[in-house]
Amino acid sequence: MIVALIALAIYLFNWNMLRGPISERVSDKLGRQFAITGNLNVRLGWTPTITAEGLTLANVPWSKTPTMATLQKLEFDLPLKPLLHKEVQLPRVVLTGPDVTLEQNAQGQNNWTFEKLTSTPAQSDASSPAVKLGQVNVDNGHVHYLDAEGSDVNATVATRNGLEGASAAIDIGAKGAFRKLGFNVSATGGGVLDLRDADKPYPLEASGTVGQTRFAAKGTVTNPQKLGGLSLNFNLSGQSLAQLFPILKLPLPATPPYRLAGHLQHANQVWQLQRFTGRVGNSDVSGDFAVDLAPATKMITADLKSRKMDLADFSGFIGARSESGQPAPPKGDRVLPDNPFSVEKLNIANADVKFSGAQIVNASLPLDNLQAHLFLKDGVLTLDPLNVGVAGGHVVSKLTLDSTTTPLKTAVDASATRLQLTQLVPDLGKSKEASAGLVGGKARLDMQGNSVAKMLGSANGNVAVIMDGGQISKLLMRLTNLDLANLVPILFTGDKPVPVRCMVADLGATNGDATIKTLILDTDKQVVTGSGNINFRDEHIDMALKTNPKDISLVAFRGPIDISGSFKKPSVRPSLPQPVGRAAAAVGLAFISPPLALLPLVDIGTAKDTPCAQMMDEASTHANQTPVSSHKTRP
Repeated sequence: MIVALIALAIYLFNWNMLRGPISERVSDKLGRQFAITGNLNVRLGWTPTITAEGLTLANVPWSKTPTMATLQKLEFDLPLKPLLHKEVQLPRVVLTGPDVTLEQNAQGQNNWTFEKLTSTPAQSDASSPAVKLGQVNVDNGHVHYLDAEGSDVNATVATRNGLEGASAAIDIGAKGAFRKLGFNVSATGGGVLDLRDADKPYPLEASGTVGQTRFAAKGTVTNPQKLGGLSLNFNLSGQSLAQLFPILKLPLPATPPYRLAGHLQHANQVWQLQRFTGRVGNSDVSGDFAVDLAPATKMITADLKSRKMDLADFSGFIGARSESGQPAPPKGDRVLPDNPFSVEKLNIANADVKFSGAQIVNASLPLDNLQAHLFLKDGVLTLDPLNVGVAGGHVVSKLTLDSTTTPLKTAVDASATRLQLTQLVPDLGKSKEASAGLVGGKARLDMQGNSVAKMLGSANGNVAVIMDGGQISKLLMRLTNLDLANLVPILFTGDKPVPVRCMVADLGATNGDATIKTLILDTDKQVVTGSGNINFRDEHIDMALKTNPKDISLVAFRGPIDISGSFKKPSVRPSLPQPVGRAAAAVGLAFISPPLALLPLVDIGTAKDTPCAQMMDEASTHANQTPVSSHKTRP
C-alpha cells in the first residue's frame, strides 16, 4: 500500500514545481539567466522521457539582443540504470525550434563563451558523471550570426531522415552578409551520432558563394567543435584573388578571373592547400600554399610554379589592376601605374614564397625562366633573388620595399648580362644586316612612394647600359646623319652591316629626373652621341641624338635627331635649324656660282674613335655607387 501510494504521488506530481529550482541551478552554473517558461513533464518508466517547453537563455550584457537562445521544446530519454554507475546516457534527444544568436564584438568578445564555466575548476573524473549522447534530432532550427566586421548571417539547421534512425544527417543553409560580402552557403554533415567521437572523421560537404567568390568542398573533419583535423577536396573560383582578402585575410594581388582546385588540410592551426592546380587569367599556376595561424602574425609559406605565365595577369602586383581584377589604367595621359599599394595587406602577415615560371608572355620583352623568392616580415618585403631570362641573357636583381615608413621606401639593385640586341629590339632583326651584339647593364635606385608612378617619380641612383662589339645597319647610320650622298648607293647596292666598337649609356637619376651623363654609339663609320633627360616624375622625354661621321660625304644635311614628348606619345624627328641652314646656304651659293652650292653640304668626317674601355669602366663605377637620397618635400 505504501509503495502504491508513493507511486500514485509521483504519478500525480506537478513537475512544473521543479521549473524554478532547475532554472536557478542552470543559471548559477552558466552565469546567465536561464528559465523554463512552458510545461515541464516526465513520462515515467525504466527509461523516463522528459519534456520541457519554452526554454530561454539570456545574452551577454554588451549585446543589444537580450536573449541568446530559445528552444520551443526539448525532449530526451534518460535510462535510470546507468545513473547507478554515475553515467548519464541520453539515447534520444529532440530539439524543436531552437533559435540561437551568436555574436562577436569589436573587442573580440563573443557570447558563446561562458566565463563562469571556464573560470570554475573542473571536477575530478571520479566525481563528474560521464555523458553519452545517442540520437540527436533538430527540427526547424535557426542560427543568427553577427560580428563587428559587417557579418549578418541567418542559417537554418535541421536533421535529415526524420526523427528516427541513427543515420540522421545535418543540413545547413545560410544566407546574408559575411564581412559585408553577400553570403549564400549550403552544407551537409554526416550522421549526428558521428559527432560523439572526436577522433572519428566526420563527413562534410559544402558549397556556395561569398561575394563574387565561389567554392565547393567535400571531405572529412575530425573533432568538428575545434576543427582539429580537416581534409577536404576543394574548388575555388572568382573575379580576382584580391577579393579573398576580406574573407581569408590573405594579402593577395588583384588578378583577372581565376579558378583553383586542390586539397585543403587543417591541423594545429595550420591551413594547407596541397597540390593545387588552376588558372589565373591566361596563366597556369600550381603548387602548395600554407598559412600558420599560431604566431602572433600569421605566416604564409608557398612554393608556386607556372608553365606559361602572362605578365598582364599579375600586373596587380604593381598596382595596374583594381581590387575587382579589372585593369586600372593611369589617369589622363600618364603611363606609369598610379594605383596605390595596400599597406594594410603588407602588415597583415609574414610570408616566405618561392615562385618559378618557365615561359613568360608579355607584349614587349622576350622573357623566360623567372625565379623569385619573396620574404615578407613585419611589413618589409624583399624579393631576393628576382631573376629572369631576358632576350637570351639574364637579369639578376634584388628589390626591397619597406612599408613601415610613410611613404613606402623601395630599393632596387639589378644587373643584366648577355642580352641580345636583336631580341631586345625585334625590328632590328628583320634582315641579316640588322643590329647585333650583346648588351649588359647595371642599375641601383632608391625610391619612395605608394605607387609605381610615385616611386619612379622620386628615384635617386644610376643606370648603365653597355654593348661591347657587334654590328649595326649601315642604312640606319646614314639615315641618322641625313647623309644623302652615301645613302643613295646603299639603296641600289643593298644594306650592309657596320661593326660596332661600343655602346655606352650612363644615366644618373635625381628625384625622378634621369639625366644622360654619357650616351655614345661608336662604329667604324660614325659616332652617335646623345644628351638630354628622361623625367619619370612628369613622364616627359627631352633627348637629342647627334651623328659625327668618320668618312667624307658630299651631300650631308647632318643635324641632331630630337626625341621629345610624353611617355605615352613621344615624337622622333630631325632637328630642323641645322639641316635647313645648310640647305639655305647651298641655295644662296648656287645663285653666285652653281659649283659652290655643294660646299655647305660637304662633311669631311673628322670624328675620332672613342675611348670605349674607359667610358664603360666609368659607367659601371657610377652604376655601382650607392644612391644618394635627395628627396624633397613637394607641395
